[in-house]
Amino acid sequence: MRSLARLLLALALALPLTYTPRIAAAAPPAAPVLKARDQALYIVKAGLKSADFQARGMAYRGIAFDKTDKDLKKKLEDGTTDPQWTVRMGVAAAYYAIKDPAWKKVVFDALTMPVLSAMETLPVLDEVAEKDAIDVLLMVLADKEHEAHDKIFSALVSLNRPYLPGLCVAALAHKEALVSGAAQRAIKKLDPVLQLKVLEAIAKAQGGNDAVIKLLVDLGTASDERVGVTYLMNVKPKDGALLDSILLVRALHGDRSVGKALAAAAVRSQGAAQLQLLQALRLVAGKEEAAQLKAILQQGPSAEVLFQVYEILARAGDRSMQKEAEALAESTDVDVRATGVFYLGWVGGAGRIGEMHKYLVDGIPGVRIAAARVLGHISSYISVGPLKEAMEAERDEKVRMELIKALAGIKHKEAYQALTFFTRERDGEVRRIVVRALAESGDASVRAGLQNALNDNDVRIRSEAVRGFILSDVAKAADVWKRSLRWLPRGVVLELTRELNKTMEGFLEIALQDNGKDDNSIQVREETLLALHLLPDAEQRILYKLLEQSDDEDLRVRILKRLFELDKAKVTVSIKSTAMQAPPRARIAAIRMLGKLKGDKEATELLAKFLEEPDERVRIAAALTVLGG
Repeated sequence: MRSLARLLLALALALPLTYTPRIAAAAPPAAPVLKARDQALYIVKAGLKSADFQARGMAYRGIAFDKTDKDLKKKLEDGTTDPQWTVRMGVAAAYYAIKDPAWKKVVFDALTMPVLSAMETLPVLDEVAEKDAIDVLLMVLADKEHEAHDKIFSALVSLNRPYLPGLCVAALAHKEALVSGAAQRAIKKLDPVLQLKVLEAIAKAQGGNDAVIKLLVDLGTASDERVGVTYLMNVKPKDGALLDSILLVRALHGDRSVGKALAAAAVRSQGAAQLQLLQALRLVAGKEEAAQLKAILQQGPSAEVLFQVYEILARAGDRSMQKEAEALAESTDVDVRATGVFYLGWVGGAGRIGEMHKYLVDGIPGVRIAAARVLGHISSYISVGPLKEAMEAERDEKVRMELIKALAGIKHKEAYQALTFFTRERDGEVRRIVVRALAESGDASVRAGLQNALNDNDVRIRSEAVRGFILSDVAKAADVWKRSLRWLPRGVVLELTRELNKTMEGFLEIALQDNGKDDNSIQVREETLLALHLLPDAEQRILYKLLEQSDDEDLRVRILKRLFELDKAKVTVSIKSTAMQAPPRARIAAIRMLGKLKGDKEATELLAKFLEEPDERVRIAAALTVLGG
């Protein structure tokens, strides 16, 4: 019994001892809750070991916010040896954030590394100040130890970064020929539509440099006549011939302000140069400029120059030369007869239509040209038959061009039907004039001709056909427009938007929905985003629609940024919804933008939530935003 009692006592004393430890194991002390900033720093430090390149790059950028980290520079130095450029880009951004000049070496090495494309590496400069971006680029471009100068500038032109105007100006004025030469070669690749601000900055800064001005003039000469050349207003060349070239190009692009100066240049010029200036002056001259040209008549001009002077006088409404014109029309000198015929026909108007019809079969090509121009000016439907017959019988290419222009100038259904016969002409310029006239008609009867033009080898002619369908057949135009996005030349989207305004809203939307990745599709997209600025009432509506519908991550990021510029308060909801659910890149961009919504409680709560996300990229993006990056 005693032994049993002792056993029971021992068990009773032992039970509390064995139970207490179990209670302690089941309920450990609660871990301390980290503040959002501490949690963010923990996340970015952990991200340095991530297998995901983008996550690792963002993590390196994030550790720069830890001012207490004594090993920070050692970690960044280790990051500079990372084999992935995406990671080293984050290292460069971190160095820049802590004002360590080592960021320049990281960027320099990347831009001069043969295995890396400049298109990949240049985005590293998007987060640095413009002055710093220009400084490091000039340093790279001045280095003689590599051959990437033209490739770097070519990528800069393609990417069209905000610092491009400042860089071009600084590079052109650089003392190193290596830098200025690369910049001059890059000017030839600038797009007068998309990069007008760059060209204007160059012209303003280098307005007295004849070599640079010559490049700008060449660019204007090569541009379509519907593309503006306002940048040429800011140049003042020392060379007189170059100044005349500038006046000529501006006139060809419809700048009437140069009329007086161009007329003066034509009066003092001789030979082919004088003829060229007069041909340009014809497009912009008024009565005052025309009167200046009478001085040329005292110089004993050639037959070609004589014709140009009389044509400009007639177009300006000057009737003072009728007596002289009659003498020219009856002259035995066959080379000047055309001048008299043109002047008398133009100032005589409809009363001379019958006479002009007869001149269409004259034995002198110049006379036939004069008659055609007059009939195009009078623009009467009764001339359609004679012009069509003359066109079918004519063999001289110059005369045929004037005949087709005359037909195109007659706004009548009979003229449109006649023009349809010439949509398959051998001469591309003739076809372009025909199709443009059909496009402007808006008449349903011309659609067969426009359909033929869509298969033309000349991209300009196809563009005119697209314009025609937009003007005359909206139902089919959408399908035609979609197919044209692969080849549409530069300037067309902007020109159509300027001309047709609200009619283009749906077409711009279609262009931005297109997911083409070829060079032309990208060029059309950039131009379309620019064209949207011309429709301020519709821009936000279209962008918000595309933000929800587009599968293109890059486009959604661009749209978010643009909407933020337009209306910060209105876009807040879209930023939050994109941050919660969207393709990865768009989502990360939106998370980074949450940091710009200062004082927004919901944005702060979302960031705290994203710090707990299982997706590593999302966690690090949120951490960066919390830290202020």
